Amino acid sequence: MSPDVPPHRVALRLALATTLALVWGTMAGEPLPGLTAVLTAQILVGMPRPPRLGQAAALVGVILATGGVAFAVASTFSDRPLILAAALGLLFYLGFSMRERAASEPSLPATMLLNFTAVVPVLTFQAEMLGAGVLETLVTSAVRAMLVVWLLHAALPVRSEETAIRAATPAKAEPVPDNTGTAHTLAKVAIVLPAQFYYLAEPTALAFPALLGLVTFLSAQDPAAGRMQLVILLLGNLIGSVAAALASGVLDIGPQLPALTFMTLLGSLAFAKWIMSARRRPGGAVALTGLVTFLTLFGLAAAPHAFEVPVLDRIMDIAILSLYTVAATTLLLPPHGSPEPTTSKRRLAGHAGRQAPDLEQLSPAGAGTAGSANHG
Repeated sequence: MSPDVPPHRVALRLALATTLALVWGTMAGEPLPGLTAVLTAQILVGMPRPPRLGQAAALVGVILATGGVAFAVASTFSDRPLILAAALGLLFYLGFSMRERAASEPSLPATMLLNFTAVVPVLTFQAEMLGAGVLETLVTSAVRAMLVVWLLHAALPVRSEETAIRAATPAKAEPVPDNTGTAHTLAKVAIVLPAQFYYLAEPTALAFPALLGLVTFLSAQDPAAGRMQLVILLLGNLIGSVAAALASGVLDIGPQLPALTFMTLLGSLAFAKWIMSARRRPGGAVALTGLVTFLTLFGLAAAPHAFEVPVLDRIMDIAILSLYTVAATTLLLPPHGSPEPTTSKRRLAGHAGRQAPDLEQLSPAGAGTAGSANHG
């Protein structure tokens, strides 16, 4: 068996699933079709096998609970910005802490908590523009995403070689010292909160892709990767936004359903292959951020409600946020100077690194592995 077969199969499953999710959400009149596609991608990369019925029900419950908490906080303290900032900061801190403590294990609850803490307050402020209830949108998107995941696992079942690859994951690193872990987590909160409050003060449809991309990157951020990761972040977000702009142009001139299907599949497949080819290098985590950017921006173009945002503005907004992320990360999350964490990380990943990549390690749910190993 060729070691390249499982990665290609995983990439194909991811691309087909996100395409079906975006097309279904659009045809069903979902106000934010990209949300179903992003949830589908996160479930696929966070769960190695198709979820059982109990797991699916629990995940929908987690989505409803985390989205409900974020909605309650945003609604209750919308006119008290200081209290709102403290409450949202606490939710972000909890989400990033859960992610880092998960180590090599998936943590979809942490992923969903971060996602919805980032976007639900903004969506709450823009509920009239969306024309739908926030919690209703979240639950509907989650159910659609779960059905798509089941369908794609039925069409492309997990093979034994994929299971063997996932079994060869690195051992967990040593626990992170409390003071270092707390400072690292607080720094991430300090990066995401100003961006969120900017979009609360200046409501725009671009808040959805921008904030999702930001929390996705911070979840997968690897301190040992240094500035190269930040350069790739700029590239990944630029490629994602340009790809979405090109796909939107095709959507404007071609028949909607064929153009939507073809361009989503083309873009998703390109990013899925990039994720798999990058493996555990910094480009893998950034490719996932690029995929999120592409799906959410293209989803806005396909949404039933017209979001009057010029193409150039979409690209510029994502580029400015990327520059902010680079500057804030360089200032608050500098790369470790000591060579010891990198050496330790190489030892931990030595065996698994010689095998085909595990997509789970590049997901936001698995991002805790990198963070723990680097602080270990």
